[in-house]
Amino acid sequence: MKLRPAAAALALALTVGVLPAPAADASNAANTSIASDPSNAEQQAVDRSVAAASAQGIGQSIAVVDRSTGELVAGSGGDVQYISESIVKLFTLAYYQVQAGGQPDRSLTRTLRTMIIGSDDGIESSLWNTDIVPAMAARYGLRHTANGPRTGPGDWGWELITADDEAQFLFEAAADPEVGPLLLDAMANTAPTAADGSDQDFGLNALTGDHGSKQGWTDIGSTDQVQIHSVGWTDRYYVAILQSAADPDIDAMRAAATDAARAVQAAEEPAGDPAPEPAQDPQTPTQDAAAADPLAAAFAELRTEIGTILGRLTGADPV
Repeated sequence: MKLRPAAAALALALTVGVLPAPAADASNAANTSIASDPSNAEQQAVDRSVAAASAQGIGQSIAVVDRSTGELVAGSGGDVQYISESIVKLFTLAYYQVQAGGQPDRSLTRTLRTMIIGSDDGIESSLWNTDIVPAMAARYGLRHTANGPRTGPGDWGWELITADDEAQFLFEAAADPEVGPLLLDAMANTAPTAADGSDQDFGLNALTGDHGSKQGWTDIGSTDQVQIHSVGWTDRYYVAILQSAADPDIDAMRAAATDAARAVQAAEEPAGDPAPEPAQDPQTPTQDAAAADPLAAAFAELRTEIGTILGRLTGADPV
């Protein structure tokens, strides 16, 4: 993400690490319901991650959405707005895919894919316009996503996003035939190092197994509050991890995003689940069943003895 000068008005609006949350609405009620369920391993993982990040001075918001249903299964601070940084590139890809009816020419397809894989700022700058975010927010029903206080024709990365909106965007865009195929392919191939040499090997990009990601970050040395974000998916969930800090340790923020991603992934299959019972041939009684039925055991023994006698008389193998 390109380095920008400090914005005094924005700094006044920022709190511990995030912009003030919108007024309470239905999404807050949903989060309260989720948090009240003690059996929700995903919510417990989110709560622990947010608390650990807060102890380091990092404001962290997380949303976890089921990839099959779009249901929000866990979250914290999901409607709190953050500065987008390079997460906005996902909207840029979606915008141009929609403009082309899902069929851009090969050159543009290659350009959009490269932009996501390496988080290429030069490509984003060449494609950017201020209609991108409002158009995609309207298309996917993202209520708290908008152009920000410094967004302009030549200045991107100041857009306002939330964890809930980002997880919803991934669910909706992945199912959009004009957007999903290229978006998912590019995110599944995110490089460990960005085009500008920055580390992208954190958050959801640090996972093993089925995963894809897009990272966003403020340049090291910026005088603004620093944002470190990671959005993407695990085997079961779309996940958005948004972070900001006033006095940041960049490595600690990357590590916090990675810890959050791994915690959600680990919660997908909680430890201690009983292993499935092996399938039994219904024609063959088990030893336990025979032991539990004395008559069955007696018949089994008699059958063996008869087989032995017949074998001796006929010269055939015992049955």
